[in-house]
Amino acid sequence: MIPLIRNSLSTLQMSVISRRSVSRTTAELQRTSDEVATGRKSDVYADMGAKSAFVLALEDRATTNSHFITSNKLLGSKLDMIASSASTARGAAQDVLGLAVGNLERPGASAATLQQSARAALDTIMTSLNVSLDGEHLFSGVASDKAALRGYDATNGATGLSAGDVLSGIVGSGPADATQAAAMLSQIGSVFDDTNADPAKRYSSTFFQGDATAGTPRKTALIGDGETLDYGMQADDPEFRNLIKGLALFASTDVSKITDQDAYKSWIAAGVKALSDGVEGLRNSETALGAKQKRLDIKLTQQQSMDSVLNSRLSDCVSVDPYEAATRMTALQTQLSASYSVAAQMSKLSILNYL
Repeated sequence: MIPLIRNSLSTLQMSVISRRSVSRTTAELQRTSDEVATGRKSDVYADMGAKSAFVLALEDRATTNSHFITSNKLLGSKLDMIASSASTARGAAQDVLGLAVGNLERPGASAATLQQSARAALDTIMTSLNVSLDGEHLFSGVASDKAALRGYDATNGATGLSAGDVLSGIVGSGPADATQAAAMLSQIGSVFDDTNADPAKRYSSTFFQGDATAGTPRKTALIGDGETLDYGMQADDPEFRNLIKGLALFASTDVSKITDQDAYKSWIAAGVKALSDGVEGLRNSETALGAKQKRLDIKLTQQQSMDSVLNSRLSDCVSVDPYEAATRMTALQTQLSASYSVAAQMSKLSILNYL
């Protein structure tokens, strides 16, 4: 008769097996506890298997979309500030324009206040166009690390001249006759169109501090995948040059003291034309800016909708059922408690207890 061979485990082997079981259960309990706390699978890619590449792509797209939402909200704030500043500048110029038109043919009672009003409007416009957000000056072009405009009386260290110095050097005490007025107006025109023979007496040297290099690209922003928005409005744009030119004409001399009638008319007419051109040009630029704001708003709305869709799909992939996870955690806790109890009982077993 063949004896029956029984498989048996030593107490040590049983102890080792028990400890391994406890270790596995503890690790699984920790993972389940994390899932209950976070609502996400502890190891998404292991659980997804072959679909993990899809989850990675989805997460990458969601992250990129989220970055666009953040940057486009900031860009929207910039455009709002640009629009507000441009509107303030136009309003200040329009007030002086209305005053000048009222004195177009002959100096009236308000002509003596035109110089002071123009000077105050210059300060308002310069303050408005020197606005910055998050360290970026919005009207300086790509050279956004410095304010767009130098103050009327602020000296350019490189030339030793301020804008006021340049204008007063041309105008002096004002034109004595129509011929002199025409010569002065021509020189002032060369300041603002940057054709003056002396580079130190040009708009780009006296007023504008940004990059006035011909062909310098405008500010652009990437608002979506492969989609850019050109949003630059600069203080050296023609509309701002015209506004500042018209105001400078009135700020540089007291028109009520121009005694020659022809000289007076030509001076007032030149100032009114510059201001009118500037106001009209700026209104057109504001309209174009409004269209860009609308385009950005539409894009941002699309991205925010996409954000909800992407996050919902990600949630479907990585989220766990909180009730199922809690049930599993309770079962593991019970299992671990039983394992500890068995291990404790085994540790007390000894043949001495039976001798």
